Amino acid sequence: MNYLKFCLLFLFSFTLVFLLKAQEGKVLGKDTLWRYYGLASFNLGQYSFTNWAAGGENNVNINSVLFLRMRYHRDKVSWENIWDAKYGTVINGKLEPKKTDDKLKFTSKYSFEASDHWRYSYLLDFRTQFTNGYNYPNDSIPISSFMAPAYFLVGVGMDWIPNKFLSVLISPVTYKVTIVNNQELANEGMFGVEKAVYDDLGRIIKPGKRIKNEPGAYIKFFYQEEFENGLSLNSRAEFFTAFHVWPIQTDVVWATLINYKISRYFSVIFTLDLVWDKDIIIMQDTNGDGVKEVLGPRLQAKQSFGLGLSYQIK
Repeated sequence: MNYLKFCLLFLFSFTLVFLLKAQEGKVLGKDTLWRYYGLASFNLGQYSFTNWAAGGENNVNINSVLFLRMRYHRDKVSWENIWDAKYGTVINGKLEPKKTDDKLKFTSKYSFEASDHWRYSYLLDFRTQFTNGYNYPNDSIPISSFMAPAYFLVGVGMDWIPNKFLSVLISPVTYKVTIVNNQELANEGMFGVEKAVYDDLGRIIKPGKRIKNEPGAYIKFFYQEEFENGLSLNSRAEFFTAFHVWPIQTDVVWATLINYKISRYFSVIFTLDLVWDKDIIIMQDTNGDGVKEVLGPRLQAKQSFGLGLSYQIK
């Protein structure tokens, strides 16, 4: 159930951040080779109506955000790990909860110093979601799920770090794996995998493939800064081009998180996610006839804004 998974994510987020804070103060000490930046946030919104003449439906909005950056540095070697997770749901009256946000991303980068501002780097990146996604109001047929899709990136390149706020990873040799671990979605050719082959009677001759492999090139911009007024910003933009479509088609993933700390445990948080992926086909009913037309790839945008309970370590 979406509700249960959300609660588990929320509990995990706060437990992890508090444990790291305790470790920072009691075990690691000031001379530790590890440095942490973490943010766990829980936002709750609610509307209730009783005999309200203008109408309305009771609803509760719940959103959880976890961002954790862990960096190890010793001599010329550094190792950075980033967790980025989000989950949100809305409960309207007596209806089943609907998912509003769902993201699970992990990035690991191992680097070795080449010069003052350049490092040899090895990258591992994983991205998927927690629960099924639906094209509401149809909530019976999932259009996505955990590991459907999932994206793995493995790359080798150079990391340019001009200052403590910005890093630019250039990986001319990168391998991208797209996984659709749902045979029905794979049979439809969702997310760019090879779709199933059918006979004249509509029977499957050859099932759709669940995996798509793409060698290519990858560039990632990462920026993080904390200001004295309680405002913090982290933003990353990722660009991947497969060699067989270079330079015509480039996949873009851009994620931004802005946190304004009001007090020790309360913050205003704004998030923005933009995605352009040539393999994600958008379908819409453009003429109102009840039939969805294929529009092709489109810019996907998701934005959230909320005030809620949060805890930050740095």
